[in-house]
Amino acid sequence: MFLKLNKKEAKMKKAFWVFTLGLVFFITLFLLRTPSSSQESITQEYVPNEVLVKFKPEAGKQKALTALDVLKPRVVNYLGEEIAFSDWNPEVRAKSSFLGDPYLIHLRVPEAIGTEKAIAILKNNPNVEYAEPNYIYRIMENIPNDPYFPKLWNLKNTGQTGGKPGADIKATYAWDIFAGSPDVVVAVIDTGIDYSHPDLAQNIWINTKEIPNNKIDDDGNGYIDDYMGWNFVSNNKNPMDDNGHGTHVSGIIGAKGNNSLGVVGVCWNIRLMALKAGNINGNFQEANIVKAIDYAWKNGAKISNNGYGSYRYSQAIFDAISRANNSGHLFVAAAGNERNDNDRNPAYPASYKISNIISVLATDDNDDIAGYSNYGATSVHVGAPGGADDSNMERWIWSTLPASNYGYMCGTSMAAPHVAGVAALFWGKCLPYVNNN
Repeated sequence: MFLKLNKKEAKMKKAFWVFTLGLVFFITLFLLRTPSSSQESITQEYVPNEVLVKFKPEAGKQKALTALDVLKPRVVNYLGEEIAFSDWNPEVRAKSSFLGDPYLIHLRVPEAIGTEKAIAILKNNPNVEYAEPNYIYRIMENIPNDPYFPKLWNLKNTGQTGGKPGADIKATYAWDIFAGSPDVVVAVIDTGIDYSHPDLAQNIWINTKEIPNNKIDDDGNGYIDDYMGWNFVSNNKNPMDDNGHGTHVSGIIGAKGNNSLGVVGVCWNIRLMALKAGNINGNFQEANIVKAIDYAWKNGAKISNNGYGSYRYSQAIFDAISRANNSGHLFVAAAGNERNDNDRNPAYPASYKISNIISVLATDDNDDIAGYSNYGATSVHVGAPGGADDSNMERWIWSTLPASNYGYMCGTSMAAPHVAGVAALFWGKCLPYVNNN
């Protein structure tokens, strides 16, 4: 199924300064990167038969020569050339180290001695301040093996669609630190989820307090056999998606990552709570939205993704989101797709003045506001990839669809789940600290 959401052609009346989701990721990376131990393991990847050794300045060249005599090393100079150690002179920069410290030397040792033995010998010498391998560092990225990953410019933009390289959410850098936790539950309040999709099935939330198909409300939450969420449209236990929108959104948030299959979500490991409040035509009744919001936070979802909207104010929905707010629940909402200034003409639920709401506009593969996206200097909070205002669907968002399929959609409904996924990553990484405090 291929869907492009409707857009009005009205001219934008107000510019909006966009904090893209890439900024959110940079902040997340800064906060989540934990310092490593100062005692590096020698088993870390390093250049074989090479050592960095720092001599104490008071040792002098002769003592350094004596310390290294058993190793028979060669010195690597500032040009990367090997020179005899006897030519090393800490007083002459060009002939000694190129490492910014005349007493820090880059050595190559014979293969028969090797890195570990050389370091052990050097550390036992009183003239040596420290010795360590020539460690190999790498770009802090984690590239998954999912075959459709190259299509996902929203997660890693290499210019594959003709857009701007780097106009993405920097997901690969976050995954190098953390790729999600199954202890984090995100409620997808949408048209349902194809919970049998092979790229989603492992990440579907299961109500472990409920015994399936026994026709008893085992957990006493008011819903009988709600083992995999709830269908508020038909009022039954089966939240299967019959539209496609909810399944597409779910893949953006949490398609299983690094499983050699299909796509990858922002959060590789997660629990997606399927709450079907929208019907086959993509219409959502207010009563079903309220029930779904209440179900989400009452049953353990710390975050919900909401891709529906209207320009009608609803006190019932406002109150439901407020109840969720009081429980510590984060409500992520799509800003809308009508090129509307939400400051002047509010779109709901994104524009309710409740502190737990994050309103999300859509950006394209050039890191610009998508032409169809709503905006608002005060009512919209963040931008995330939602797909370009273009008939070229490769510039849209590729994700999961029902019946084990994949396809393109675009809109702020595709932008919001990027934010929900980032929030889930952050929450999962912080869970140990939350639980201990």
